[in-house]
Amino acid sequence: MTDLSSTNHSDGQRLLAVGGIHVFESPTPCKLERAKPRDAVKNLEWANTLALEATREGEAEVSCDGERINLSIVPPVRLQIKVTDDRKPTDIGANERFTVQALLYDKDGRELEVGKFTNFEWRRSGVIKSANDPSAGEFGFCDTCYGRQHFRAISAGHAVITAGLDDLVGKLEIEVHS
Repeated sequence: MTDLSSTNHSDGQRLLAVGGIHVFESPTPCKLERAKPRDAVKNLEWANTLALEATREGEAEVSCDGERINLSIVPPVRLQIKVTDDRKPTDIGANERFTVQALLYDKDGRELEVGKFTNFEWRRSGVIKSANDPSAGEFGFCDTCYGRQHFRAISAGHAVITAGLDDLVGKLEIEVHS
């Protein structure tokens, strides 16, 4: 599974998607050093973790364990959904559990960091059902972090998964074989 929490791009900056909730975790607390404009990110003031909601286009700098991290906050223009393993969406078997992930891209086609707790609106239709593990959080796991969702194919046939974030919508068609 792709963990986009620390993807660096060629210019050394991390590209955070506007609309995402991005978490910076380290042995010592991380700190928001600056943001331009100031309201490009909102510090959610979590107790032991720096959590930033990316609210508008801009730049920011975070420090963690003495390291400075440069951030570009970029509005996404495209949302795509993919199956996270190497299978194609036409290679799902009946009664199989599979995971999909929402990916965000900017106007230049660069993949943006989704954010650990970004709130996508998920819908499904057809021969699949939701298969997220509601108890994962109780044990410190994150079943739906970084835009992931889990589904189970219940029978052979056609299904559609959609994800939305603000006015962006992505769609993935699934063909389930027996």
